[in-house]
Amino acid sequence: MTIETIQKRDGRMVAFDESKIADAIFKAAKAVGGADRSIAAELASVVTHFLQKRFDNIIPGIEDIQDLVEEILIKNGHAKTAKAYILYREDRAKVRKSLSVRKQVTKSGDTTDVALMVDLVSKDESFPWDKRKIAMALEKEAELSEVVAREVASVVEGRIFASGLNRITTSLIRELVDNELFERGYNAKLEKQTSIGMPKFDIEQLIYSKVKENSNIATNNPEAINLAVAENTMKQYALQEVFSKDVAEAHTSGMVHIHDLGYPTRVYCSSHSLEYLKKYGLELENLDTSSGPAKHARTLTGHLNTFLASMQAYYAGALGIGYINIMYAPYVEHMCYDEMKQEAQHLIFSGSQSAFSRGGQTLFLDFNIHTGIPNYLKKIQAIGPGGKPTGRPYGEYELASQRFTKAMLDVWREGDCHGHVFAFPKCDLHISHDTYKDPKQYELLEYAAQIASENGVPYFVFDRDEITLSACCRLRTTISDNYMIDHPESMRFCGFQNITVSLPQAAYRAGRGNLDNLYKEIDKGIDIAVKAHLQKKKFITRLMSGPEMPLWEIGKTAKDGRPYVDLEAATYIVGIIGLNECLQYMIGKELHE
Repeated sequence: MTIETIQKRDGRMVAFDESKIADAIFKAAKAVGGADRSIAAELASVVTHFLQKRFDNIIPGIEDIQDLVEEILIKNGHAKTAKAYILYREDRAKVRKSLSVRKQVTKSGDTTDVALMVDLVSKDESFPWDKRKIAMALEKEAELSEVVAREVASVVEGRIFASGLNRITTSLIRELVDNELFERGYNAKLEKQTSIGMPKFDIEQLIYSKVKENSNIATNNPEAINLAVAENTMKQYALQEVFSKDVAEAHTSGMVHIHDLGYPTRVYCSSHSLEYLKKYGLELENLDTSSGPAKHARTLTGHLNTFLASMQAYYAGALGIGYINIMYAPYVEHMCYDEMKQEAQHLIFSGSQSAFSRGGQTLFLDFNIHTGIPNYLKKIQAIGPGGKPTGRPYGEYELASQRFTKAMLDVWREGDCHGHVFAFPKCDLHISHDTYKDPKQYELLEYAAQIASENGVPYFVFDRDEITLSACCRLRTTISDNYMIDHPESMRFCGFQNITVSLPQAAYRAGRGNLDNLYKEIDKGIDIAVKAHLQKKKFITRLMSGPEMPLWEIGKTAKDGRPYVDLEAATYIVGIIGLNECLQYMIGKELHE
């Protein structure tokens, strides 16, 4: 019977390979002065012959094979080689018994323990030494051939044995492997299996001093520390795995800046529809319970806060809500002013005090309000309490929406109990041509302008296009999808990623006064930005592809029958910075001169 399979010490079944027997015999022969590998190959074939005779219909184990090798060597007059082989077996056996590898407890297919990177005795397990694990890791992680992986593993094993250690950590083994790869010139392979993380000193600096990278994090806190460590690690991963080398180099050199690089597994920012929540209620993957459509304004605000808190897990930037004053109108229409203002206070205070976002910071929210009902919404049937149509179009709710706008503006004007302004949720006031024609709308604009002069809170969005949504500081998009217009519950968009091109750097590379080269350098930066968008899009597409993926919540088909985030319809943001400094370098004058 032909031998096809053997059993390893750990019980695994692997393919029989006669060449490995020849390698072992030749290694023992070289130890006593042998130099002819062909003899080792002949002896290996003899071993195979007797294996087939003795283990007919039985799978031999590794010890069976090694016993037979010793027997064949002695019977064929190779006593010195046999002795070297026996001594090698004995040394290996001693090492397996004495040398243990300390490693975190992990279970196959479960990534939970991967996050438990804590070197505590209670969380450690010791495993017998096994060189093959190094070789297998090199084949999988560094994509080395089996032969080279085994060579590297053998060298590392030799160094460990020579050290006299009887206990070694996986991190030290990895360092020894990395060193061997470096010495062999496998720099590209080394990158593939490089560990990423932070030095202990840097982590201690984070613990004892406030992170200054994000001004929206008010105080140092445990969540801020966790965020800083996570961002640092994920930035390294993004530059190594998500983006190509030229994109990574462009970012690190300052040619472009990839915003929120520490969030490679998220999209950037978004605008959401309150109508979606009103119609379908609150039902999300991260929630164990579900809520039906809200019947009261206060409940709707609660749904909105929970929804936004859940959504921030999938976005790196701002979360915007469109037409918020209009969508609330059916719920607040019959309230007196004091009641309406109370609802506005609850809405704005709740949004401003949701300080459980990334690093313990307040949610970055945009509330979009309008001075009147836009023409494209006037004939759309309104959704009211309980998710049911009210039987009236939104055009009939203009007065209620304007009263609620005034109440919200009053709250933004007064600030909190100490008079402090609301940084979030931002007040994004949309201005259209009708704002200047309709006295009631113009009155709201004047009031917002007065507030802006007092505390700077309102942002003014000029709706030169018919249908516009806004989110974050630099994203404004036009809606042209007629389905969205007719079904406001589907009126949402995604700003996929934000990349800024540095104009001053482009000027420095071009040379003072060389405008032709400046345009070429700017084009290079834009090309890099586009390339980065496409690379991340490919990565994010995979993360949205199935229930086990981290972005399935926004990748799956939503309640309205559409993907919650459609990457083909998303906005891929490319911005510029430093125009004034660019001109100053190129022509010696600033913008105001």
